[in-house]
Amino acid sequence: MATHTTLYTSGADLCGLDGKKIILRGVNYPLLDDWNFPGKDSLAEIAKTGVNAVRIQWYVNYGSPDRPKYSLNDLDAFLLRCATAGMIPILMLSDLTCASDAGLVNSKLIPWWTSASVVKVLQKHAKYIVLNLANEVGFYRWADNPQTALTSYVAAYKTAIANIRRAGLTVPLMIDAPDCGTSLDAFLTAGPQLITADPNHNLLFSAHAYWAAYDGLLFIPRCIAAKLPIVFAEVANKQDEQVNGTTAYCYYDLDGTHAGPGKTNGFTYQSLLTHLQKDGLSWLVWSWGPDNCAARQLSTNSTFASLSTFGQDIVHNPNYGLITTSHRTKLI
Repeated sequence: MATHTTLYTSGADLCGLDGKKIILRGVNYPLLDDWNFPGKDSLAEIAKTGVNAVRIQWYVNYGSPDRPKYSLNDLDAFLLRCATAGMIPILMLSDLTCASDAGLVNSKLIPWWTSASVVKVLQKHAKYIVLNLANEVGFYRWADNPQTALTSYVAAYKTAIANIRRAGLTVPLMIDAPDCGTSLDAFLTAGPQLITADPNHNLLFSAHAYWAAYDGLLFIPRCIAAKLPIVFAEVANKQDEQVNGTTAYCYYDLDGTHAGPGKTNGFTYQSLLTHLQKDGLSWLVWSWGPDNCAARQLSTNSTFASLSTFGQDIVHNPNYGLITTSHRTKLI
């Protein structure tokens, strides 16, 4: 039997060092948007929800001179605390969110991932960490020539994977779908190519279910049939929109409430989570907060005692809620 020193994928499944399947049930934590960090954070409150994974927002460069300073030492300590609490840390770089050119991953982000100081920290947590290389980078359906754009997306991530592996990192790599993470169908073509290109065959493919106008549910059975290791890394109750060049937060309702101005195709996060529970697929909710869309925060003030309406459903729903469906495994 092969001995594994990291989490790994086997077909469509993410597995632990003991070879058992792990179904991720977690939340997104916009860590650097929480300006109390470093020094104070919400991890202990998040742990009370029962999650077994936390997707952690990080930046090479946060881009605001007012933001309190953060360092690799702060990240190192946070990753250890996640693992100690039984929560798999999924580390994500958010610098290029929704950038159209997937090639920017290699010029802007991979140099950080593969720098000696970062690799040293990541290797300390190699037994339980997942690396989400870039948040929502690359266009496909939204491009002028979708097929050419998808070819460029695949080529960019092949290069990124090669450089990560060359740096000695063998942990699972999570790759977001193009078009701000929404285009699950892209993985039907891109997924097998990227798995083949990875010498470790240790990839996860992440879709973000902002599906007010996209019928992503149609592609889930096809991804399952293709045995692709799919994670729904952002599931939310609200979706934003660009209106006259400005972000309109909470524009679309993905919870069936019809409170916002945007007209949707009828998709709801509740129907998605019901499907994912039935199919045994992984999901992570956006977000613990902070968030410019207040109704999308799981907690109104970052404490477990003050779960929002959305948070109450995510934690306590008897069919798909975290308390019922999240199972932790010993990480350290």
